[in-house]
Amino acid sequence: MAWEQVVIKTNKGSVRGMMKGDQLDIPNIPIGKTVNVNGKDIQVESSMLDWRDNVLKIKLAMASTKKEKSDDKPTKGTD
Repeated sequence: MAWEQVVIKTNKGSVRGMMKGDQLDIPNIPIGKTVNVNGKDIQVESSMLDWRDNVLKIKLAMASTKKEKSDDKPTKGTD
């Protein structure tokens, strides 16, 4: 999975960030319990400030990072 550039909307405008799976890196701005990424509100699981670059590293609470579809069939094991 590659990093993709995203737009985060804030109450003062918007900022650009980078997202890979459930990780979001943005400039250090105040955030709440959710962030608006490309027009979609996503809940924040945790965040940490990387003080070296003043970048906020956010772990998003996403239901699934992969889009997998179940066929409701059991998987075979090795016997």
